[in-house]
Amino acid sequence: MNRQKMDILLRDAIQKIPEKFIQLLTGMKGVQILDNAFPSIKERKADLVVELEDSSILHLELQTHPDKNMPLRMLEYRVLLMQRYPNREIRQMVLYVGEGAPRMESSINEKNLSFSYELKDIKELSCKELMESSQLEDKILAVLCNVEEPERYFSELMEELLKLPEKERADYIRKLLTALHYRPKLKMVLKRLLEERKMPLTITEEMMKQDPFFQKGIEEGKLEAKKEDAKKLYLKLKLPAEQIAEILDIPLSLVRK
Repeated sequence: MNRQKMDILLRDAIQKIPEKFIQLLTGMKGVQILDNAFPSIKERKADLVVELEDSSILHLELQTHPDKNMPLRMLEYRVLLMQRYPNREIRQMVLYVGEGAPRMESSINEKNLSFSYELKDIKELSCKELMESSQLEDKILAVLCNVEEPERYFSELMEELLKLPEKERADYIRKLLTALHYRPKLKMVLKRLLEERKMPLTITEEMMKQDPFFQKGIEEGKLEAKKEDAKKLYLKLKLPAEQIAEILDIPLSLVRK
């Protein structure tokens, strides 16, 4: 998947206010999502524009790789925000979610022009605080922070996801897989857990095409879950092997084994 498409998918993950995430960045709660499109000769669309509890405006950009033109982009947004929200305090922040350090400038200092914004590295945020949030959006974003106990993180997250209706669960898993493109080492941990613990997840066909990396582990996990169901149907209900195979839609030879 190309970088531009991945960036779009990642931005989609923050379009519902992740309360703890915003609070860790600003020290305040987000009140409401504001319009992030700025029509002009060339349309500008910010990653996130949020009204904070003190009525100030937070403009947040997620950056997955260093960009030498970032100060100019942020300055353009500053002018547009000032026009849309006159007399409001405006806070601008670039949050680096890529691996390594955010090697970018965060200011412009020239004759008759002085401009700056906050530059933060998501890996410096508290993963523990995000995991303790009541919102799944925060818990998904925690994967981009410095996850000290990845196995525990994924186990707790999977428990939360398995409580959701299938369609809603699939949406959150899509967001998780999107974030994991930026953390390949953690992706390996999740793949291993799926294979070892046979965690049942809802992965749509579209998501499989997006990220076939997990296909083998997911399919094996589903098969193992059906094996356990077959054992229960036999031990508790004493159903014949043929009926169990029909109910679970698995080969008769697997049930007999």
